[in-house]
Amino acid sequence: MSAPSLITFTGRIVAGTARGRTIGSPTLNVNLSDVPMSLHEGIYACFVTIDASVSPLPAVMHYGPRPVFAEPLSCEVHLLDLQLPSPPASLTINVIAFIRDVSDFPSKEALREQIQSDIRSARAILHLP
Repeated sequence: MSAPSLITFTGRIVAGTARGRTIGSPTLNVNLSDVPMSLHEGIYACFVTIDASVSPLPAVMHYGPRPVFAEPLSCEVHLLDLQLPSPPASLTINVIAFIRDVSDFPSKEALREQIQSDIRSARAILHLP
């Protein structure tokens, strides 16, 4: 049994900086024009559907600026326990729960530690081991 969704939307995947890979959390970057304007900036637990014939995949989503890198607004999805061989054209994001606000961190290492904490939070919210 899954929790009710806060919002569901479909987003086209766009090229990113590949920075997530360098800090151990590869992401799929969603076209900002596809993100609902009502979505509050933050970190979320979600399920992602890439292909209607495949079960939804658990994920963590970041929506907001990237202050550690002094970069503007982005929407990035990190799939839990799965790395795709190539990015899909689009995905449907079922946002389940807000985890925290976007924050700045003193270093990439501090950000990496927070991402791991966010992943643990998402696992608990999504009832994953």
